[in-house]
Amino acid sequence: MPATSLAAVLHGPGDLRLEERAVPRPGPGEVLVEVGACAICGSDLHLLDGRFPRARFPVVPGHEFMGRVIALGPGVEGLSLGMRACVENHVACGECGFCRAGRENLCRAARSIGFNVDGAYARHVVAPAKCVIPLPGAVDDAAGSVMQTLGTGYHAAIHRARLEPGETAVILGMGPVGLCALASARLAGARTIALDAVPERLAAARKMGADEAVNVREEDPLKAVGRLTGGLGADAVLEAVGGAQKETVRQAVKMARRGGRVVVVGHFAGAEEVPLPVMELQDQEKDVLGSRGHPNTFRVCIEHAAAGRLDVRPMITHVLPLAEVERGLKMTRERIGGAIKVVLAPQAGN
Repeated sequence: MPATSLAAVLHGPGDLRLEERAVPRPGPGEVLVEVGACAICGSDLHLLDGRFPRARFPVVPGHEFMGRVIALGPGVEGLSLGMRACVENHVACGECGFCRAGRENLCRAARSIGFNVDGAYARHVVAPAKCVIPLPGAVDDAAGSVMQTLGTGYHAAIHRARLEPGETAVILGMGPVGLCALASARLAGARTIALDAVPERLAAARKMGADEAVNVREEDPLKAVGRLTGGLGADAVLEAVGGAQKETVRQAVKMARRGGRVVVVGHFAGAEEVPLPVMELQDQEKDVLGSRGHPNTFRVCIEHAAAGRLDVRPMITHVLPLAEVERGLKMTRERIGGAIKVVLAPQAGN
């Protein structure tokens, strides 16, 4: 094992540097992972911009990743050297009321790999053994790195929207989370309607199971959903746009049928409050739910991915070496070259 290896270290907002760092050593209950692939997430951009409230600096970003276990800390059992694995980035305390109720995603004492604990924009990363989940060979490295994204979409569509066979689901926003929510809705047996303004993302939506894909620059989204649902609206609408705008949650509520469900999974950085059509919400008994993270999803998503039931590969548009991390971040931010999901391969080409 080398004494040092490459890592991208964020010293403060906007100050990302490639550095040679000492290879970390796993402590009790931890393992050392040789990173095989780490996906760039929109949350990483928030971190770089100084808009992640629980960040600590310096920190190595990177929270969507897989790799190979190469060292075990004291007391680690059930994991073997050389195994391929995904790593759950949300490290819950396991003791609070939320954790005991199976809602670890709401744990107030949680640590987050890649935000306040060093992550996987690096060749090596230390992770708690309890967060390491075996990855079968049927799932390649790049696909394995986005199981967290898949889990976030799965949680929104399956656990929160509670989609059933034969229902109609509308998904606003065909970014990575929206695409994964769409694929999960399709897995649940729902008819799926994808909405976005970017042709490349609508093309990916079709590959991932969209029954209908509507370009909202060419057709009013509310009219499109009305047309495609016979004027009734959708059983469930998943908002996966977020950002600094205030329109899509209102649209989502209006797209839902009487008694329908609206799930907000998009991250509204810069727009903490959005208007809702409250009279319609009350009069038509529509439910509006939040969806946070990916609790209890990694293993089932890996199982579905390995069996070919959930295929995330259409959304992985670029794979770059770690040395090109700045390029990857710029591609993600500006959607250069049709970028949807950019993955870093730290062991390649550096």
